[in-house]
Amino acid sequence: MRRLIALALVLVVLASGCIGSTQTQSSTTSTSQPTGINFAKYPTGKVIGSWWELFNETFYVSDGYEGLVKHYFPNAKVEPFSQFNGSGIVVLSQGDEVKSRILFGKPVQVQKLEPFGYIAYKYGTHLPGPWLGAIAILNSDKGPLMVVTGTSRAGVGASLYFLRELKDGKVSVDPNAVVRSGSFEGILLKEFGDVNFNGIPDSDEHYGLYQLLYDEPFNYYWRVVKGENVTVSGGFIRLVNGTTVYIRALGFNVTVKVENPKNVQLTYVIENINPELMALPEGAKILDNTTVEFTTSEPSFSIVAKNVSEYRVLAFGDHRPASGDKPPEVFLKIMNGINNESGAFVIDGGDLVYSGTIYQWAELMKVWHWNKPVFIAVGNHEYQGEGVSIFHYYFGPTDYAFSLGNYRYIFANDISNDYSLTDEQFAWLKKQFEIAKERGERPVVVMHAPPYDPRPGGDDHAMSEESAKELLELMKEYNAFGIFSHIHIYWNGTYDGVHFIITGGGGAPLYAKPDEGGFYHYTILTMEPDGKVDIKVVKVST
Repeated sequence: MRRLIALALVLVVLASGCIGSTQTQSSTTSTSQPTGINFAKYPTGKVIGSWWELFNETFYVSDGYEGLVKHYFPNAKVEPFSQFNGSGIVVLSQGDEVKSRILFGKPVQVQKLEPFGYIAYKYGTHLPGPWLGAIAILNSDKGPLMVVTGTSRAGVGASLYFLRELKDGKVSVDPNAVVRSGSFEGILLKEFGDVNFNGIPDSDEHYGLYQLLYDEPFNYYWRVVKGENVTVSGGFIRLVNGTTVYIRALGFNVTVKVENPKNVQLTYVIENINPELMALPEGAKILDNTTVEFTTSEPSFSIVAKNVSEYRVLAFGDHRPASGDKPPEVFLKIMNGINNESGAFVIDGGDLVYSGTIYQWAELMKVWHWNKPVFIAVGNHEYQGEGVSIFHYYFGPTDYAFSLGNYRYIFANDISNDYSLTDEQFAWLKKQFEIAKERGERPVVVMHAPPYDPRPGGDDHAMSEESAKELLELMKEYNAFGIFSHIHIYWNGTYDGVHFIITGGGGAPLYAKPDEGGFYHYTILTMEPDGKVDIKVVKVST
């Protein structure tokens, strides 16, 4: 009788679409297990890398995705997901994957988390963005199962594209990108260039696909949109959706150039600018205090600042909590105070969240509301683990510079290399100093960790000694002013001939007594035409 039951189970699994290298698994219970893939027979990556040998081309598909499957596998048999019996290949929209919970608890999956929408998960790391695909092969209680999904239609299309390219021998699986855990193998993918999010590389798009390892690749400065090669400087392309290009400004001069223009009308949404200070193109719409939109077929244009002489900058830093996810209440008071001040823009010295997790970022971004542009010097607390990709997703590159009036602001990441700057960074800094000198501008250096810890006996929160010395020499040579945080105090002084401030009282636990600068605050910097910086500190009570 048991043999008849086992035979019936095997026939059910084979009918569901599993063929090839499978075997019946033994069981010490009275009920035999269905046929499954013997993962031990395959090196890491080879299960996904030979998927067509393990499954036939019957796909159980979410509503609306049938044509997408047929595009990549025209000879496939496509059935509705409602007929799926637990074994075979399923192609799921992001919503169906989350609702069905097929990959719930597995090392690769798609999740929903506001304000990100759908995110991808890979063995402890969460990644936001609508360009992510996910593929997982496992043994379910019904038999072998392959799940094909993503964080959007574009992500699902990327997964199908990858499976087709594998079958055709055009790509191979990088085992370093694969999660293998027992009878499970999964991979995350990232596509570039599917700007209309239809899941298919079109002829007027430039398509690229990456198997995600550790550092997520980002393409900041160009996209192909309707056959137009759009290149941006002074900002980065945050997203393209159809013919709308979303650009987050990294200063007050955003330039767009289109190579080989085809007279295509594109809409540009420029975020993180101050419309009151900008010379806007004719017909531009001001969407809010920091965003403008306009449509043009011009092959190149710039949005630049008007002539300004004296203006104010609001600066603060270190608004992470002592632990956990929720931003400190005092940070909310500081943000509200800064929003109520007049000023050209805000400098945030970093340490935005406690340890970089996506849940901490989610809580921060729910309350992240500014009425002025915000430019950030990346801090050590957010720039770790999955927080690295999330920082780039929101804020782009960490080293950038811009000019406004008679000042050039130079932002650099001084926390990733053990609180040191690399030779390449110093060469870039020197170039920025020279640009400022040629223009008659005073350099303003903005970094997280300062070159000097002014607390009595304090030296554990400064940059590395070698980098600090080299930075101070350059700043002294070019008469640069500095804005730093990292140390949770307020300090305004001169060290080794260089004037700078430390403004690290944005909400994190304080590092000194009140009379030693240990109080919550933000600063108001009046940037005068002659290069003098007038500094006012505003204390904020808890």
